Amino acid sequence: MNSFKNFFHSLRRNTSGKRYLPFVDGIRFIAIMPVIILHASERLQRYSSEMQALSAWESELSYVVSRGAIGVLIFFTLSGFILSLPFAKQQNSFSYKTYLVKRLTRLEPPYIFWMTVFAIVLLFKEQLLLTDILGNYVASIFYVHNITFNEFSIINPVAWSLEVEIQYYLMAPFLAMVYFRQTNVRLRRILIILITLLFIINQHTLGWQYLPYKASILGQFQHFLVGLLMADIYVNAPKWYSKKSLLWDLIGLLSIVTLMFTWTEELGKSIVFMAAMIGLFSGALKGKIFCRVLTLSWVSIIGGMCYTIYLTHLALLELFYSFIGKIGYSSPYLLQLSISLLIAIPMVLLSSMIFYKYLEQPFMLKGAFETISGKLTAGFSRIKGRLFTKTSQL
Repeated sequence: MNSFKNFFHSLRRNTSGKRYLPFVDGIRFIAIMPVIILHASERLQRYSSEMQALSAWESELSYVVSRGAIGVLIFFTLSGFILSLPFAKQQNSFSYKTYLVKRLTRLEPPYIFWMTVFAIVLLFKEQLLLTDILGNYVASIFYVHNITFNEFSIINPVAWSLEVEIQYYLMAPFLAMVYFRQTNVRLRRILIILITLLFIINQHTLGWQYLPYKASILGQFQHFLVGLLMADIYVNAPKWYSKKSLLWDLIGLLSIVTLMFTWTEELGKSIVFMAAMIGLFSGALKGKIFCRVLTLSWVSIIGGMCYTIYLTHLALLELFYSFIGKIGYSSPYLLQLSISLLIAIPMVLLSSMIFYKYLEQPFMLKGAFETISGKLTAGFSRIKGRLFTKTSQL
C-alpha cells in the first residue's frame, strides 16, 4: 500500500523549477473526466447490441453524458491561460526558438510514440492499406490531418484538438505580447472581451462553427482568448480572488452546468458559453470549497497526467467495450454504464499512471531531451563498438 502511495505521489507534475499551480491540474481533472465518461458511453452504445432501448429519461441521461465534450474546450482555455502567464508576469526574456524547442522536447516524444503504436495496431486490426495508414500517420504527426483530410484522424480521433492547440501555440506569444503591451489594465480587459464577442459573431456569420472549420483555430479561438483574460486576472488581480466566497463556489458550479447546456452551434448560446467559461475559472480562483477540491492531492495528480490520459484513453475504451460487446447481455443503459465505468475508469487511470511515469514524465524535466538523447547515442555507440570488436575477431 505504501509502495503504491509513494508511486502515486511521484507522479506529481514537474514544472522544471517554475511555481507549481495545483488548481490548474485540478481544472485539468475537471476537463478530462467528462471526456472519458463521454467516450465510454459512446462505445458502450456502439458495441452493446443487446442493450435495451433507452427510455425517455435514459435518453436525457445519455444527452447529459454527451456534454462531456466541453472538457476539450476547457483544455483550450487552460492552454490560453498557461501560455499567457509568462507575459502576464512581464518576463522580459523570451526566445521563440526556445519556446518551440520546449514544445518539441516536452510533448512530441509521447505523442509520436502513441500515434506510432496506434498506427501499427490499426494496420493489422483493420487490414487497411499501408499507404492509407501512412498518409494519415504523417498528416497526424505534423498536425495537419484536419486540414489535409477535413476529418478526424483515423489513427486517434481525439488528436484533432491537439492540432488546434498547436495552431494557437504558434501564435500565442505574439498575441500575449501585444495584449500586455497595453498598460491600461481595465482598457485591455474590456478590449479582449469585445474582441472575443466580435470573433464569435464573425465566426457564426462565416460558418466557422461547423466542420471542417470547427476542427481548427477558426472554430475555437474564443476559448483561448478567455484563457488569456484569466491569466491577466490571475497575475494582476490577486487581491480580488484572495477573498474567497461560497457565492463563487455556486457560480463555479452553475458555470459548469451552463457550459453543458450552451455547447451548441447557436450564436446566443456561444456567447453565454464564453461567459460561463469565465465563471468557471473565476469560481476556481475565488470559491472556498471549489478551490480546495481542485487542489486536493489526488485530484491535481490525476489532472497532471491528462495529456497521457487523453492520448491513450480512447484506445483502451475501444478495447474494453468491444470485449464487453462480444459477451453481450441485456440490461438498462444506466446499469451497464455504471458497472462498466467501475472497471473502465480505474483501468484507464492505472494504465495512464504507468504510461505517464515512463513515457511522459521523463521528458518534463529541464534538459531531459538532451539527457535521454545522450544516453541513447552512448548506448548505440557501445553496441556499435561491440559489433565492430566481434567482427574484427572473426
